[in-house]
Amino acid sequence: MTGEETPVRRILVIDDEAAVRSMLSRALALWQFETVAVPTAEEGLARLRAGERFACILLDLTMPGMGGEAALREIEAVAPGTPVALMSGFPRDDLAGQGRHFIAKPFDLETLHSLLERLAGP
Repeated sequence: MTGEETPVRRILVIDDEAAVRSMLSRALALWQFETVAVPTAEEGLARLRAGERFACILLDLTMPGMGGEAALREIEAVAPGTPVALMSGFPRDDLAGQGRHFIAKPFDLETLHSLLERLAGP
């Protein structure tokens, strides 16, 4: 693989909770995804602006600093077309009506795996 190729199953996890990042990284590795996990939206956006590409982004909605909704707008500008799944421990029924992918915390791992297979491909 050359340095310019992006692994098809590379996922960016943006979540301020270390335990969530760790759990997601372990689960994604079991499912054969390469994972980059960062604690802030600013760090995730810096990676995207530096040219890193991902098959999918898992984005927490409630974080200190730049929140998930502001980050989502930036992600859509910097990496248009990259699927984003939004995560929160708070109900967000409004997101489905907007055509957004949403997964509630605590995670049902089968549901998360199914969503990632759809968004990030085989």
